[in-house]
Amino acid sequence: MKFTITTERLILRVLSPEFTQDVVDFYNENRGEFEKYEASIIDDYYSYDHHKKVLEYEYKNTLKLNLVRYFIYEKTNPNKIIGTVSYRNIVKPIYSSCIIGYKLGKNYRHRGYCSEAIQATLPIITKELEIHRIEAFILPDNLPSIAMIEKLGFEREGLVRDKLEIQGIKRDHYLYSYLSNN
Repeated sequence: MKFTITTERLILRVLSPEFTQDVVDFYNENRGEFEKYEASIIDDYYSYDHHKKVLEYEYKNTLKLNLVRYFIYEKTNPNKIIGTVSYRNIVKPIYSSCIIGYKLGKNYRHRGYCSEAIQATLPIITKELEIHRIEAFILPDNLPSIAMIEKLGFEREGLVRDKLEIQGIKRDHYLYSYLSNN
């Protein structure tokens, strides 16, 4: 599996713990935006120690092919993280499924970067890892995310009630799925 992918405008990289400070900077820079859409978080979420542990965990599990998170960089600025696309809960062989997650920094939205990153990683997940079903959970009021995921071929399957607690409130999410032809 490729740990670095290059597209027309982007570089996507699986990061090891040596990049912890870059990850901390990315999350802190976008804290207010991300907290609108993410689960209620633990107190030390924005700390160096927390993200170092996360990177260690993710890197080990990427080697085991249980998950993969690509950090997104612009080719014109290859040292600044602008987003992520991740595939977690990779289950093979019976279910052949996983869950996609993605986020883009507030100053990099509406440029097609997230779509470009997902399009570049889908073949790795579906062909190399032989994943047939990819699920996405999206808040019903997150219209830009809904438009993007539908454009990429994901189909809405229904509403999952009380899926995730965000800012102290259990929130419903739409369930989308992408089925590959492998």
